[in-house]
Order: sequence, then C-alpha cells, then structure tokens
Amino acid sequence: MERKGLKANPARLLGKRIRELRKKKGLTQEELGEKSGISYKYLGSIERGLENPSFKHLTKIARVLGADLPELFRFEHLESDRAKVMKAIQTVISRMSDTDLRLAYKILITLNQ
Repeated sequence: MERKGLKANPARLLGKRIRELRKKKGLTQEELGEKSGISYKYLGSIERGLENPSFKHLTKIARVLGADLPELFRFEHLESDRAKVMKAIQTVISRMSDTDLRLAYKILITLNQ
C-alpha cells in the first residue's frame, strides 16, 4: 500500500496543526487530554491523522489551546500549493453526507470572516 504524504491528507493537516498549537502551549498529549476530557491515545490518533474528531472534540481542544475554532484549520503554512489544497477539499466534500457538508460550509464561512 502506498503511503500518502501530508499534502494529500486533510486529516493529517488538522492533526499536524493541533500538534503544533499544543507544543506552542507547552502541553503534552496527556496534559491536553486531561484538560479537554479526551483520551491522550485518541489525541495521538488525531495528531497522526488517523481519526476525524467530532465538532465537540475540536471545540474542547481549541478551548484548552486558547485558540478559536477556525485557528485549528489554518493550514496555509503547512500546505502552500493552492491547487492541491483545492483538489483535496473537493475530494473531501464529494464524500461528505449532507449533514457534514452543511457543517463544513458553516466552518468555511466562519474562517472567511
């Protein structure tokens, strides 16, 4: 099985961003997990891009990290090729349920404000 790079996987971008913010705060996975009420093992899976956290979990993580929710989705410095990002977003969107698509739309509107 071919391993896809960071640029091809939005879940890995989110995980890398959470890890980056966690380290800036000087927190371990265990500390972030304890403060947010989320298992540190689950956080590790999120940071590796193996899990897609719920809105509820993302809100808790952002609160502990002292970031607003859109900050978790600021990947510009992690992924610089706009065309690749647009293609990855289109791929993710095409696989979403109607409910998730509406939530994604709300998040995008929030990021754009």
